[in-house]
Amino acid sequence: MRPIALPVLLLGAALLPSLAGAEETCYVVPTLGAADSAPQLKAVAASQKRVHFLKGPAGGPGCPKDTAGCRLKEYLVANDRVVVTAVQGAYACATFTGGAPNFASTTGLLPLSALADTPQAAEGDWTGAWRSGDEQEIDIRKVAGNAIAIEGNATYGGDDPERVARGAVNAGQIGATLTPEGDKAAFSAGDDGKGAPYDANPGDDSVCRVRLWRVGPYLLAADNLMCGGMNVSFTGVYRREKAGK
Repeated sequence: MRPIALPVLLLGAALLPSLAGAEETCYVVPTLGAADSAPQLKAVAASQKRVHFLKGPAGGPGCPKDTAGCRLKEYLVANDRVVVTAVQGAYACATFTGGAPNFASTTGLLPLSALADTPQAAEGDWTGAWRSGDEQEIDIRKVAGNAIAIEGNATYGGDDPERVARGAVNAGQIGATLTPEGDKAAFSAGDDGKGAPYDANPGDDSVCRVRLWRVGPYLLAADNLMCGGMNVSFTGVYRREKAGK
């Protein structure tokens, strides 16, 4: 991955969930799922030449720490922007998704001291073809009024030649037509493919439920792991592949 630069942000522990225990790891999935903890857009400070993602406590003795043993190979450079979903002491749980052609995502810990505030407002509207890695895609188009139509496809194992050869690729789809509430949207699967309110059928844990956010250049998604086959998830940080209509 190329160096990544982000605007520097000062994070407050009261604003984001805390990864407190040594057994906890920085993941996008659980931290994006909470409705009451809005993700924050941060940026690598202009003074930073290179900031490596770091392993969490489970990554090795003394981690997280900016040492060779704790650094991941992926790194950011000044003014690259990341999505922060939790804090762990002096570190932020952050995700960066690059652009075409791979739209590769990296999640790990970054020093809070290397991050600074940056505008949170969405850049552009909801529409477009959004990608996160090579197994997640969400396409959004305008419909009547302020409503949007969402269609998504995700797989697990689609980039594994052996699983493909065995026919063992798991897949999932989502679809809904709704009107976003500002930079947020949420829905659950409906029988007609048009979606339903997020909290429909509250006692049914098997219903696919999805939350979406627009933050800076990103589309963020979090699901409840019920939107497809085993291990299939739409949860992630997406970049726009092409503009919508």
